Amino acid sequence: MSDNSDPESQTKRNEAGDHLEVIRTISRVPDNPNYYEKNGLRTEGDGMDHEHYNVKSIGFIMTIMGCAFGLCASQITPLLYLTLGTLIADDLQRPDLLLWLLTAGIVAQGALAPFVGPLADLFGRRMIFLVGFILAIIGCVACGACVNAESFLAGQILLGFGAVTQELMAIAVVSEVVPTAKRPLYAAIILCCIIPWTPGTMYANWISIASWRWVGLVLALWNAISFVMIAAFYHPPPRVNGIGLTTREKIARIDFVGGALLTTGLVFILVALNWGGQDYSWTSAHVLSFLIIGFVLCVVFGLWEKFGAPHPMYPRRIVHAPRPFFCMLFVIFAAGINYIPLVVFWPIQAISVYQSNHYQLGIYTLPIGTCILGGAIVSALLLGLLKGRTTVVMTLFCIMQTVGSACLTQADPHDIGTIMAPLVLALIGVGGVLVPNQVIITVITPDDLIASVTALTVGLRAQAQVIGLAIYYNRFLTEITKNTYTYIVPAFVKVQYGNPELIEAMVTTLTAIPFREWAQTVPPFPHADSAAILQEGTVQAFAHAFKLVYYITIAFGVPACIAAAFMGDVSKYLDKHVAVVL
Repeated sequence: MSDNSDPESQTKRNEAGDHLEVIRTISRVPDNPNYYEKNGLRTEGDGMDHEHYNVKSIGFIMTIMGCAFGLCASQITPLLYLTLGTLIADDLQRPDLLLWLLTAGIVAQGALAPFVGPLADLFGRRMIFLVGFILAIIGCVACGACVNAESFLAGQILLGFGAVTQELMAIAVVSEVVPTAKRPLYAAIILCCIIPWTPGTMYANWISIASWRWVGLVLALWNAISFVMIAAFYHPPPRVNGIGLTTREKIARIDFVGGALLTTGLVFILVALNWGGQDYSWTSAHVLSFLIIGFVLCVVFGLWEKFGAPHPMYPRRIVHAPRPFFCMLFVIFAAGINYIPLVVFWPIQAISVYQSNHYQLGIYTLPIGTCILGGAIVSALLLGLLKGRTTVVMTLFCIMQTVGSACLTQADPHDIGTIMAPLVLALIGVGGVLVPNQVIITVITPDDLIASVTALTVGLRAQAQVIGLAIYYNRFLTEITKNTYTYIVPAFVKVQYGNPELIEAMVTTLTAIPFREWAQTVPPFPHADSAAILQEGTVQAFAHAFKLVYYITIAFGVPACIAAAFMGDVSKYLDKHVAVVL
């Protein structure tokens, strides 16, 4: 064990026990003389054995299981709700709020994530983890029992708060209680908990045949089980960041000013992106004022963190290895954006182009959960087994994501089989990039800032998803409007049926139900072949709109491939060190 008599020069017996290794430890946490770390990265000098962990203890096993359940809860929430967006909007009679129904939870994640990480690093994980479960349970009840779209949005915001806390805490806890070299392996292990939920989109669509509201009950029960596991078995030691500090001193170290600036700035920007081209034009005062204020607040946040904050939310020492650190952040950002077409737009395409009912949609969306999870597990295993090949693994999955998404543009709108292979490839690529990168980045981060860097990646991904949804949705609506005049209006004129109001209502409705179901709700067509002519017009209009969506993914996928290729080697950081000993 380390000799704590001299914090600047300590000794440690090597594995063979035949000699003592001299290590240098320095205080890296400002104003905390009780905490020391080796080489500015790994915790040392606290009297704990940081090279061994009790893998057989019930506390360790159940903590890993509780984190697995928590991570699962955070991932299945969007998996079950995102593919039902158009159905829920139609049922609540607010199709005009579709974009908000889809993004409210993601906006909440992006806004809260930057604040939760530093709090968890200072005050500890357990209580914040439990609060996340409570928020998620309340959100589930609110969504299931909502009486209108506004109350559903409130539930989604609470679910977003809960999901981001669960994901952040699950990754941070598992990362710090296992050896650094085994973090990718344990990431694969906890991801396996999601396997029973990989058909989540199918579950959701089949549940929705009775009522989509039952989805809230399913999620609430899972969160309740996870809460019990963490509350009963996860009892970590005090955070090294707060050793020797009173509660008042800990509170004084919270960067409330920075948190308020960043959170408010991000919310303003994300709201503006959702407004632009939908509720208001991009040049309107509403959109421009929110965008400008948001960007100004983010700039002020950066200046405050660098020059004014006595205890910044993200200390500069969080960037221990700059090149891989920033490359990973960009890859996560790009993957977050390209996640949206595959998870949000593919279900709409399956309905509007391939005429799927909700039973069929449950089957056609199976690859979403299965392939994303499969890609994440395979990627994490490869990162654990091929320790010196991080760049190769990440580049491979980035290429799969980019090529798969690009190939979706070539799918035949009359043959759903032509879209499945590129869809699977793209989903595996996205899964192989997102979660494993969030784990690998903790390897090059100081032990006491693991939750902070995890919050950074989770928040970045959530913000990327909102930005991506705003970009894709705006371009999709613009294209579908143009295609309506090109394909749908001529079809109505040809069969001498309908009016402009009927056409507009039909286009909106066809994102939630197939053409044949819509046709049963309107007056009979004048000719026997009228339905076929109108359906072909809608298929062509939607197919060309989705093609543009998939072309846009190339603009983000190619730079991500380049960033992954230049990531560099992080194998030297993969050692036997355990950050927190349970």
